[in-house]
Parts: sequence; C-alpha cells; structure tokens
Amino acid sequence: MNEFTTLSWQPEILEPATPAGEARLLALRSSGSIREEWDTLDHQLAELVVTRNPKIKGQPEAIAGAIQELLPEGGRAAYGVWVHYPWRGHLVRLLPESAFIEVRTNRNNNRIMPIERDLLSTKSVGVVGLSVGQSFAMSIAMERGAGRIKIADFDTLELSNVNRIRTGVHQLGQPKWLITAREIAEIDPFLRVEVFPEGVNEDNIDAFLDGLDLICDACDDLATKAALRLNARARRLPVIMDTSDRGMLDVERYDQPEKIASGYLHGRIDEASMDMFLQCKAWTTEALHAFVDLDNVSERGRASIPLLGQELLAWPQVYTEVASGGAFAAQAARRILLDQFMPDVRLYINLDEQFAESFS
Repeated sequence: MNEFTTLSWQPEILEPATPAGEARLLALRSSGSIREEWDTLDHQLAELVVTRNPKIKGQPEAIAGAIQELLPEGGRAAYGVWVHYPWRGHLVRLLPESAFIEVRTNRNNNRIMPIERDLLSTKSVGVVGLSVGQSFAMSIAMERGAGRIKIADFDTLELSNVNRIRTGVHQLGQPKWLITAREIAEIDPFLRVEVFPEGVNEDNIDAFLDGLDLICDACDDLATKAALRLNARARRLPVIMDTSDRGMLDVERYDQPEKIASGYLHGRIDEASMDMFLQCKAWTTEALHAFVDLDNVSERGRASIPLLGQELLAWPQVYTEVASGGAFAAQAARRILLDQFMPDVRLYINLDEQFAESFS
C-alpha cells in the first residue's frame, strides 16, 4: 500500500542542520516517495525581516542585509526546517517554528496582539463533530486560536456532506477527522493535533477532555451532548455550541462558579433531565425543545421538522451558515481563552433577519 492511501496525517518536521535531519532528507529523496519539493525560503526570509522592520519594504539592499544578519553561521542551508507531508509526497521548506508563527500571524497584529497570540498558543480546545466543527477547527487553526486541537468524529465523508464541509471530492469515503487533521497540518505544521477516530464515547471521554481549556460541541448525538456537559460542569470547562439555524450560538460558562448551580444550557436543563438524555439512543421532542427550542427555530427550519425521515434525509444546513457559525464560535472561544468578557448566553446571529428588520 502506498503512502497516499494510508491514514497518515502528521507532518514530519526535519532540521537540515542536524545529522539526523540531513540523513532523513537524503533517505526520503532517495526513496522515490517525494513527488514535489517547495523551497520559498528566500521569500519567507524577506517577509520576516520586513515584518520586523516595515520601513525597509521595497528596499532590496536593506532586506538582503537584514537577512544576512539573521542567518546562522551555516548560512541558508542550516536555517529553517523541511516539512514532509507523506500523504501528498511533498517536501516544503519553512522558517523555523517561532519565525514561521511570527510571520503567519503578523496580519493579526493589533486585532490579536502578539502577547495574546502567545497566550493562546498555550491553550487546548476540543472539537466533537466535524461539520460545523470543521469550520470551528479551521477558524481556530487559521487564527492560531489555540496551540493544541483535539478533534473527534467517527464518520466518513459522503457526497451530501460536501455542501457544508470544505474539501474536495477526492476525499469521499475518507474519515472526517483525517480530512480536518491534514488540512490543519497543511496550514500550520507546528500546531499540535490529536485525533479521536471513534468519536467521543464512554471509554475515551476522559482522555479527550484531559488538558482541555474549552469544548466545541458540534455533534449530532444526544447522549454525547449530555455526556459532554455533565463532564464539562464537573471539570469546569466552558462549552460552545453552534447549530447554524438562525445563527444560534450557545456559550455555556461552566468555568464560572456562579453558573455551576444554574443547571445546563443557561438553566434550560436540570440534572435529572440531563441524566435521562445521557441514556437516550435517539432525539426526542423533549430533548429538541431543551437543546434547540423548537419555538424559536427559523420558519424554514420549523417547516422541515415534519419532513425529516420522510422527504428530508437530515436537518437542512447550508455552507454560509456553517462557515459563519464556526467562525463566530471561534471568536467566542478566543474571548474566553483570553479572559475577555463573554457571558453565559444564547445568541442569534442571523444576517437574513437583520436585513429584513433593517430594510423592511
């Protein structure tokens, strides 16, 4: 079996200045497994020195001088890393980790300050379910809103998923966790990703939650939703849930002592009900009301309910709502992780309704 059909998802980071790194690079190049090499280190170095001193932008001699001062004794050959992506057969030359992060996040500056970026790099978030959850995970990765991301999903990609999961048709049949883990690695190989290919269940929930600072609940299973909240409350972990319909975003601050006594989902669900949901094999009307509040779903969402399993295979979702929901959830997560104001709240962030209200 060749490397392109395996479940490899972790990039291999090689330091060419070390004997081990040099030997591994030689072995890879000799193996015939490398299809392409990408070496844009000179451009990355120029970008690095310009981000540190914007005044020299457009001054080739000043840039060249700044690069020369930056390089170690071994020169260009001893600087940076090579990243091997086995599922693509690619070798990519990059700046060393700290410089890579500095340049990649430079355009965040003054929206996310470097000191905040460094604090976020110490945080860990967990994502359960990879539809809306994929959008959340990718938003976290793009902003570097955490240093470690745990992802859990047991499902594989189907063609009907491609209306809302950003990937290509060549990934059909692949596990959703694998697609997400690889995409994160291709954006930032220095982000730490841990995978739970069986999803979250009774046997692994402790391992999944250990070390987390925040949970994103984007799963469809009622019992898993209940288990996540029962454990989050016990561990005092905040939970974020986005359901996409009407842009509904739930921020559950189980990390705040005053919220511990108020029950679950802003006091909507008591302990007995949550214990009951933990035993449920399928969604009930009572559970839908408790988690989603069917009286407040969108008009088209409400009309869809009696059609589920008859004319509709599943709850309708569109990419714009999934993408924006994941982004809003990641923004809420950033505020929590930076200890900025973010209440225990259910929000509706619906552009269609804002247009209707503003221009009707």
